[in-house]
Amino acid sequence: MKKLFLSFIILFALQSYAQVNQQEMMKKAKLLSSKFSNSKGKGVITYTAKGKTYTEKNEISTVIINNQIGDISNDKHTVSIGDGSVHSFKVGKSYVCKVLIVMIDGKQYSRRSSSNIATITFFDGKTIKGTFSGTVYNEKTKETIPVTGSFQTGNITSI
Repeated sequence: MKKLFLSFIILFALQSYAQVNQQEMMKKAKLLSSKFSNSKGKGVITYTAKGKTYTEKNEISTVIINNQIGDISNDKHTVSIGDGSVHSFKVGKSYVCKVLIVMIDGKQYSRRSSSNIATITFFDGKTIKGTFSGTVYNEKTKETIPVTGSFQTGNITSI
């Protein structure tokens, strides 16, 4: 009985620790992904804003932690879908990604909003594909711009 009770306490402590340190785990996973991934460079984020289409192919990656997805971004995070935390996802179901960051005409636009959403359209453990939409803002230009796009990467770190 003592062993069962001790096991329960240890599992509870590990679960609590995992929840508290989820963002820290994601940061470490991103770092590991960029250093050790064997599918480095694979992926693309394409988006449309102001009537123009932009494509980012610079080492697109993501992380899956306990069946939750982190940011989908390029290696410098100048184009990113997500807010730095993990989100539950299911193929075909939209989730609030909160933050979108994109480059439009050489200027970085971003916005935190509950109307920024992403949808995973395909996931087989090796490749992930999806779409996103929302609005972004630039402080200097004072412009709020709607953006829609898609992403695909095989550079996935799973924890």
